Amino acid sequence: MHQAATPPGTEPCIARKRRLAGLLLAGIAIGAVGIPARAQDVSLRGSVQEDILGTSAATPLSAPSQQRRSAPPAYEPASSGALSEDNDDTDTEGGDAFTEGEDDSIGLSNDTLEGRPIEPEGLSSPPIPAENPARRATARTSDETDVNQSAPADYLRTGTVNSEEENDTGRVMPENERQAPIENRSRPQPEEDSFAPVGLRAGSFLLRPSLDQGIRGTSNADNSATGSSAMLSETTLRLNAQSDWSRHQATLDASGSWARTISGQDVSEPRLDIEGGLRLDLGDQTTVKSSAGYHLRRESANNPYGVPGALKRPIVQTLNGSLGVEREVGLLFGGVTGRVERSVYGDAELSTGGEVSQKDRDNTFVSVTLRGGYQLSAAIRPFTEIEAGKRIYDERQDSNGYERGATQLAARAGALVDMGEKLNGEFALGYLRENIEDERLRDIGGLSLNAAMNWSPERGTDVRLAAQTIVEGGTAPGESGSILYLANLDLKRLIRANLTLDAGLDVTVRDNRDGSGTDYGLGAELGATYWFNRFVGVNGSYRHEFMKSDVASREYTSNSVYLGVKLQR
Repeated sequence: MHQAATPPGTEPCIARKRRLAGLLLAGIAIGAVGIPARAQDVSLRGSVQEDILGTSAATPLSAPSQQRRSAPPAYEPASSGALSEDNDDTDTEGGDAFTEGEDDSIGLSNDTLEGRPIEPEGLSSPPIPAENPARRATARTSDETDVNQSAPADYLRTGTVNSEEENDTGRVMPENERQAPIENRSRPQPEEDSFAPVGLRAGSFLLRPSLDQGIRGTSNADNSATGSSAMLSETTLRLNAQSDWSRHQATLDASGSWARTISGQDVSEPRLDIEGGLRLDLGDQTTVKSSAGYHLRRESANNPYGVPGALKRPIVQTLNGSLGVEREVGLLFGGVTGRVERSVYGDAELSTGGEVSQKDRDNTFVSVTLRGGYQLSAAIRPFTEIEAGKRIYDERQDSNGYERGATQLAARAGALVDMGEKLNGEFALGYLRENIEDERLRDIGGLSLNAAMNWSPERGTDVRLAAQTIVEGGTAPGESGSILYLANLDLKRLIRANLTLDAGLDVTVRDNRDGSGTDYGLGAELGATYWFNRFVGVNGSYRHEFMKSDVASREYTSNSVYLGVKLQR
């Protein structure tokens, strides 16, 4: 059948109408998908407005696609920056093609050109960032790509800066915190001192015993003006005990040593020191402290009050005890302490035979100390104290007819320091005076210095300073006695885990009140300990000491070397 010819001039018109209809439908479809014009302002970027999503959902063109969609719900980011610029979604490319003025058939399917609704199977996303040239090249080569194909989920960003939560300060909080490397978390932490003694458990106490056995070679066996060289065997046993109570504390430090001659000058030097302490915390502001001790040693050969020409010097035993109460009231603190000390002297053996009794030197000293201070800071608490004491001899008069009983008064000022392990302890400086009962003897007075400080300038280095002032009673007719100052400085340095360096410095100053001047003594020691394991080690040391005096019989010089084995638990 012959078809009627189309009137001339109508074909361009019909083509234009079809093209305009296709453009109109494409624009409606693009609006339904939620793709606005590319020339968006930066300030408009942000979260998707609810009215835009609502309008898009109400469009009839999108309803059929929602019913037929089998893919999971579309990803809806919190901000416009959440879309990847590498997204291959063909709907996006179609929008770019129209914006850039390309051919209207590029990037459009047959459904679009024939006027059928476009099913927005791609992303319903907020505005896209600025144009990426890679997307335009992809659009030109994707003619066979269907706009109804959904964008792969792998192209979606699952975590962006804008999608992360914000804290109260407005700063972005990451979705996951940074974790330490696995190798660091699994690596065991090193012990602070891998060669420290383990100790033994005894009830609520931890005991740490140790034993030293060695040989000492010395140029002066008894540290006297007439001493000679010898080879000595030295044995030292130590025990430290400390409670692990949740409240209160008890401690015990004991050491005993014995040196006997293997060859050379015959000497026997026993030594025993035991000190125990107990602290009771009665509330937050009241503390009760008590201590007791026992000391035994042979009297030194350079003591000016010893028996001249004695073959064996007397054994001196000292017992001491104290009890004190401390109380804090606000920034003020105070306390009272009572102290008692008992000294007992054994007999001296003469080289010609026989013994000389030293009972007239036995005495007991009792004192009371009042202390008050102010808490300047948590680390420093300055204080002042006053001490009043009485020295009582067992025999009212000695063998020479002198009454050596005396009354002692002292005033000091100092400070308590507590900076943790870095620096702690106390020191005090003042003046003391001992008034002797016998009018024929001069009173003794002078500087009083007491200190006990611990300092750790860096980890592995410990320094200890101790100082003490002692009043010694005379024995010769007309002699009042002397003031003895003792100071000791110990340094311990951990070179490596199993190697320790030890150094010590001893200073002795005796202010004689018998007209014989002042005696000065100095001792220096350097040693080291090497541990094979936590229980067995070897130690060695070198010591040099001397005494200078105006009296020749008190001067001496000594050098010694020690090498031994150390056991600990």
